[in-house]
Amino acid sequence: MLKVYAKPGVAQACLELQERFELDVPLLLAVLQAAGKGSHIDSDAIRNLDENCRRWRAEVVRPLRAIRVQLKANPWMESHPPVVSFRSELKALLDAEKLEVAVLEEAIADLPRDEGQEEGRARINLVAHMVLERFAGCTLPEEVPQARLIADAVWSLAGG
Repeated sequence: MLKVYAKPGVAQACLELQERFELDVPLLLAVLQAAGKGSHIDSDAIRNLDENCRRWRAEVVRPLRAIRVQLKANPWMESHPPVVSFRSELKALLDAEKLEVAVLEEAIADLPRDEGQEEGRARINLVAHMVLERFAGCTLPEEVPQARLIADAVWSLAGG
């Protein structure tokens, strides 16, 4: 997942989707990679995976992230070295996302394999769209460019 996140434009696209849809980026990346490796990811699988980590995300990850963002958003805080140091330490606490990824990877390992219903790149794009719809809470009328960029990055690393 870190290789995908490091691809040009992916980190910014993830942040934009996170802000726009309150997207769970680790969930998105985990299911896209699983789809790229041939796991069967449909809306039921996405819902189940989301429900597996919803409370952790709501009670641990998002509050930590909100504090980090608040510290960064206040210029007066950025001018105090102890605050900058604290923010860096808090960023490290976002290892909470790594725990979420471990839970997701375990659950994904139990999913059945797709039997070549769709070509890999199309499958990854479809899964990206389904994840966004899950977090948007509605049907999205068109493809979201940031999701396409992330899906293409996953595909390029999956051997596409």
